[in-house]
Amino acid sequence: MSVLAALPRDFPFPGKASAVANTEPTPTWAADAIVIRPVRKATAQGVEDVQDAVAVERWLRITVNGRDVAAVMCTPGYETELAAGLVLTQGLIRGREDLLSVTMRSDEQGDAVRIVVPVEVSLAMVDRLAARGSCGGLVYSDEDLPALANLGPAVTAEALRRMAHAMAGEQEIYKRTGGTHAASVFTASGDAIVVREDVGRHNAVDKVVGHCVMAGHSLADKVMVTTGRASREIAAKAVWAGVPVLASVSAATNAGIDVAERGGLTLVAFLRGRRLNVCAHPERIDLGEGG
Repeated sequence: MSVLAALPRDFPFPGKASAVANTEPTPTWAADAIVIRPVRKATAQGVEDVQDAVAVERWLRITVNGRDVAAVMCTPGYETELAAGLVLTQGLIRGREDLLSVTMRSDEQGDAVRIVVPVEVSLAMVDRLAARGSCGGLVYSDEDLPALANLGPAVTAEALRRMAHAMAGEQEIYKRTGGTHAASVFTASGDAIVVREDVGRHNAVDKVVGHCVMAGHSLADKVMVTTGRASREIAAKAVWAGVPVLASVSAATNAGIDVAERGGLTLVAFLRGRRLNVCAHPERIDLGEGG
């Protein structure tokens, strides 16, 4: 099955121990995320009016027990995964056991994912809601950041390079529009679990985390690879999700490295070709002779 296999848009959990089954992606998943728009194109050969593929972004509301917790601009598709991932990577839930149901609905205000969690989780969640950070991320308290266990997978540099290459091969929306980020989750040996695209790098991370949580995949021994810069918010999402290794094909920021160091996260930046920089907790990366 392709790593692009989707979960249903409506995903109820009859009980905390309910079984989870993937479904094949709908044939229109990519079509929903791309529109054709007229543009005036200038090149060295001249100027012409053409039809160009453009990435779609839409508002999505996320509610928990009837309370609005987020509104994000995102790429259509895998909205339930995005919502489930967001509430986990913001520390609003502890794990899959707190997801009683996750459903997608549309109303007069637009599309919304409605999540139901136990009452005690809902009450604790109020303390974690905060103002928005850069690029749509939420601001968390440094004191709240958990710490990952010292244990984790040993990952080779060559496996990381294969992961980045495999992720690039799945970026169908980006290939047509150039307008999306991607995030992915792999085993330490390089087997793909899931790849997702979104106009927002935060959203792409939340989608792959949400997929793993809803499908029952532990993230404690996995590797996350992303296209967006490894900023404070992205590093914090990885720590909250329990991912021990985060690798980006882009740069890491100073605050992202600080979060990784404090949270016990192995952070890799500039994963491009034969190049990579290990910015925090290098003990999980086997660079081999000469990297």
